[in-house]
Amino acid sequence: MRRLIPTLLVLWSSSAQGQELQLLTENYPPFSYSENDELRGISVDQVRAIMKGSGIGFTMEMQPWARAFALAESTPDTCVFTTALLPERKARFKWVQPLVLDRMIMVRKQGQSFQPKTLEEAKSFIIGVHRDDSAETYAEQQGFPQLDSAPSLDISLRKLLSERVQLMIMTNTTYESLKQQGEPIESVLDLEGTRAGIACNLAVADTRIARMQAQLDGLIKDGGQAEIYRRYENTAK
Repeated sequence: MRRLIPTLLVLWSSSAQGQELQLLTENYPPFSYSENDELRGISVDQVRAIMKGSGIGFTMEMQPWARAFALAESTPDTCVFTTALLPERKARFKWVQPLVLDRMIMVRKQGQSFQPKTLEEAKSFIIGVHRDDSAETYAEQQGFPQLDSAPSLDISLRKLLSERVQLMIMTNTTYESLKQQGEPIESVLDLEGTRAGIACNLAVADTRIARMQAQLDGLIKDGGQAEIYRRYENTAK
């Protein structure tokens, strides 16, 4: 009986290693979005290339961000992207990064006259944020007293355009994409740099993380990541 136990453990380990990874993302153009029932975007294309090159089986699914983030933290063999690498998140996941190097900015509805020039001035306005997003975390850390947290970027944007909130925090890349789509918004304040990637459950094997990171490193080194960015640069969803 004692001889069977190591064998069973090896078989279990091998089976666990062979499990497909469940990759979750959200509707957050131009990084991830659905077009003609197909997931596309700057991050989606990078993640597909990473997974294909690493030889790891996977599924990819779009979920509301708060649900996707919670599932990745609580469910083995699950990852979520595009996830900002914040100090308070670092130890909660295993990371493959960077998919994105960007800046967070504050925007307003086009034509509005108010113009906060500092964070302190911006704190007098109602700020729209995306629930459980890095923008919400940043705003809370900075002590913004009037935050309106919505379940998706689209809902936050609709609130901004209907003047239910006065300002909104987003990445510069998302802002440029929305402008290309004709959304009447304008940048008013530059905030800080942000770094984002794939956040995987702590139970995902280190060997898998290493293989995925090696593929991303290669994608960056050979110009593949830059080419993916160029592909979406002038393409409105």
